[in-house]
Amino acid sequence: MAELLWGTLPVAGAGLAACLLFLLAAVLKSGRTMGLLGIVALLVMGGGSVVVLWGEGGRTVSAALLSCDKLALYFDGLFVLAGALVMVLCLEYFEKKKAHHVELYGLVTLAVVGMMSLASATNLVTFYLGLETMSISFYVLAGFLRQHENSVEASLKYFLLGAFSSAFLLLGMGFLYGSSASLSYEGIAAALATGSYPLGEPLLYAGFFLFLVGLFFKLSLIPFHFWAPDVYQGAPTPVTALMAVGGKTAAAAGAIRILLSVFRFSDGLSQKWMTLFVGIGLITIFVGSMIAVTQRHVKRLLAYSSIVHAGFIALGLGALAVAPLREQMLAAVLFYLGAYLFMNIGAFAVAAAVERPDNHDEPLRSYAGLGTTSPYMAALFSLFLLSLAGIPLTVGFLGKFYVFGALVKGGYYWVAALGLLGAVIATYYYLKVIVSLYFPSPGEDPATPPTLGPATLTVLTLMAAATLYLGIFPGLLNGIVKGLGIG
Repeated sequence: MAELLWGTLPVAGAGLAACLLFLLAAVLKSGRTMGLLGIVALLVMGGGSVVVLWGEGGRTVSAALLSCDKLALYFDGLFVLAGALVMVLCLEYFEKKKAHHVELYGLVTLAVVGMMSLASATNLVTFYLGLETMSISFYVLAGFLRQHENSVEASLKYFLLGAFSSAFLLLGMGFLYGSSASLSYEGIAAALATGSYPLGEPLLYAGFFLFLVGLFFKLSLIPFHFWAPDVYQGAPTPVTALMAVGGKTAAAAGAIRILLSVFRFSDGLSQKWMTLFVGIGLITIFVGSMIAVTQRHVKRLLAYSSIVHAGFIALGLGALAVAPLREQMLAAVLFYLGAYLFMNIGAFAVAAAVERPDNHDEPLRSYAGLGTTSPYMAALFSLFLLSLAGIPLTVGFLGKFYVFGALVKGGYYWVAALGLLGAVIATYYYLKVIVSLYFPSPGEDPATPPTLGPATLTVLTLMAAATLYLGIFPGLLNGIVKGLGIG
């Protein structure tokens, strides 16, 4: 029993923090007080558990249906960090919107619990429970600005399309269970290794494809991306940051564990995994970049940027199915996901600061001339955009470099070449925003300088420092990734 509790400590700690915050929300009426308590509770009860177990080398408890090995702990650390940073942004954002409800921080923590469960699951049931816990929290958070019609619309669209994707995923899981007579990853892997399928191979392939369709929805890969632009644009900006970073990272974490624990034991499914992820990843990069060029609102542009980055992540996830590439590509994908957290939360933090109280997404003209009226803000935004574009001396460049380097080393030159071409196209819409910051169009009034509170300024400065430092000295993040000892 003690071993069971010890092995589920991070998820249990974050879950207890969420319960505590919901109970306190019934008593406390100050949003800022609840926010500070939420940050402390998540860092101490969730983050503290991760630190303790990391020092112990991680645990795997089969009876718990969860794995607290170092791979899970790495993702748990990212989720706790993302949740805490988003809570800090919420302190000033929702006060500016005059919609600072005390339930917010319990919902953010509950979303983190879902992400942690998704990354740690060793059973299809816990995988699905983690996915739905995260998704339901996002449905509510997306509509948190109830006075804004766009926020309510975003919540409804996300709920409807999320329900469709969950149905595909659940049906696929049912077919996988019918084909392997097991819900555990270990049991399914054993069935794949022996080639013993009680209901036949066609049902196995049907389950495999339906399961991946559900994952493609969560990763917002084209053509399963339709929900992302509208939801990202209408949702509160800190919530959008959590969806873009936490949601995608959790879906990628689930995909990594499913492949390493299950699908790699079947040569046929591994080949199909590679083909599907690489094919859809390349389509996502090119189509997402082409649509992003036409965007005129910052959050919508960042939504398509997130879709394009999901394409780059998909290339890495696909290459994980190739045994000789697995160890190097896994390290590259884990680095990319860590880098994505810093530059993306930083970009959305700028958007949250510039956003006016009566608006939900600012047009690009609201940023024109910001280099003159607010040089520090413009410099930070430029840094985050350059990192998203993959410009050298930023952490975003190294993330792409490691993924493409692993593809080239494995002999997948055409995949790397097409990915690089897509990255070059994507650079255009980032540079378009940077040019507008410093060289507004003739007759265009300079942007009004945003009022930066200490909380938002702290997040911006930390994210900028991490983006630049890890881009020049990546040893810290690389050391953590290599210390996982997996491949």
